[in-house]
Amino acid sequence: MHLFVVGPPGIGKSTVAPVLARHFGASVFELDREIQRRAGKPNKDFIEQDGIDRFREVESSVLTGLAATPSWVVVDTGGGAPIRKENRALMRSLGLIIGLRGSLDRVASGIAATQEKRPYQNVAPRDRARQVLRERKAAYADTDVTFDVDGATSEETARAIAAWLVSARGVRIDVAGPEQPCRVLIRAGLLEHVGPHLADLGWRGQVAVVSDAPTAARYEPDLQRSLASVGLKAVTLRVPAGERGKQLRIAAQLWASLASSRIGRDGGIIALGGGSVGDVAGFVAATYLRGIRLAQVPTTLLGMADASIGGKTAIDIAAGKNLVGAFHSPDAVFADLAVLATLPARQLSSGLAEVTKCAFLADRESVQQLARSLENVRAGDLGAVLAAVTIAAEVKAGIVSQDPRESGLRELLNFGHTMGHAYEAASSYRVTHGEAVAVGMVYATALAERLELTTPNVRPELENLLDRAALPTRARLPKGVWDFVLQDKKARGGKLRWILPRRIGQFSEVTDVGEPALRAAARVVERAA
Repeated sequence: MHLFVVGPPGIGKSTVAPVLARHFGASVFELDREIQRRAGKPNKDFIEQDGIDRFREVESSVLTGLAATPSWVVVDTGGGAPIRKENRALMRSLGLIIGLRGSLDRVASGIAATQEKRPYQNVAPRDRARQVLRERKAAYADTDVTFDVDGATSEETARAIAAWLVSARGVRIDVAGPEQPCRVLIRAGLLEHVGPHLADLGWRGQVAVVSDAPTAARYEPDLQRSLASVGLKAVTLRVPAGERGKQLRIAAQLWASLASSRIGRDGGIIALGGGSVGDVAGFVAATYLRGIRLAQVPTTLLGMADASIGGKTAIDIAAGKNLVGAFHSPDAVFADLAVLATLPARQLSSGLAEVTKCAFLADRESVQQLARSLENVRAGDLGAVLAAVTIAAEVKAGIVSQDPRESGLRELLNFGHTMGHAYEAASSYRVTHGEAVAVGMVYATALAERLELTTPNVRPELENLLDRAALPTRARLPKGVWDFVLQDKKARGGKLRWILPRRIGQFSEVTDVGEPALRAAARVVERAA
């Protein structure tokens, strides 16, 4: 996600950009500095010696070289960057264009303050400002949003932009599916707008809201009002919280309730809760009437970052976690960041395991962003939370869109899950899913070290982030963990498959790992546990 800060010279882009970046844990890319690096001389000399047309060509070339990434990058653009229509189109393909607007006096004052660094020194700052504002009026107006900076400090402007992104605009990610795309919406305050969004998607008639009792008491009234506002009639169905709700008997009770409530294919199921609620509600939606519509409203970080996206639904059986399930993509996922304010610290940390996993699957920039913002995410800073959830959602959506049925690429998302699921089940679910996945990722990385597949810096970097997220990196593996490992649903022909890191952003599937290597990795995880 790139945020392009645009506006006339002297408007304050270079002071707003780094402050805005801090709100999201983002990096900053200075367009003029990169042009200067490529030219090997100050931009003022570049323009005067090579001409403005050549400068604009290099400027466009630098923009073209920006690569899509799940991490957040605030781009401090030069005043002329949006002039070319193709530049604006490229910016939009990579993110959002955020305009800064000010009075003639404000622009003239800014130009005067940096006059010695600019060409056109023979032109009075006020005349230059008037010329720029007149000639580039259309380009500066072609933005996703524009903020007035007159009378505002850089901090105040950056805070206003961050608030707009978190609570008004948010982020939308589309996940391609075998039948229809899934719309993932992420922003604060979204719960009150679920009904209108579902109506836009064609939902009609009777719907069922599936939730556990504590979650329903807190969030269901707002959701009900939203549904009623567009004429969607809702019946409310309860399931036990946590893994206790992911049982065949609970699914059977839900099927019976749907039938007695006359839920049809014109309505659907809305899963309100954490990943476990989403799993069982999704499984019921996949199987009732051979499949009815589904919407996910996750109320945990784990649900927003992972469980609600991708259409994998499941229940548990005695042999292991998630061994019975179906692929059933939701119509939409509504991730309301505001609900995380009441999430217990342990559950917030649990969700950070999946965010960390996705950052390591993505690229070093995403890992660095998480490292910058981790404490702010844990403190509940909504800007940092928005960026963290978006990183995970972007990574998962990109993989799922290419492999909706887990026939190849999607298996990358199982990094940490082979041992993680086994550890979670063997502990009788006393550890959270995120805690188990954290241990599973350390185990997988230690296994990659034993097999000489990975570089020596990956595990320390991973463990550092997990430690800071208040997640375990060491654990005593229960004796029965190996039975659950051998029953892993990702096995093929009786052979276990491990997703192992080679380096950040590059992973491999490995099979036929011998018992000595498996035991050696276990010793790393159990060391000093």
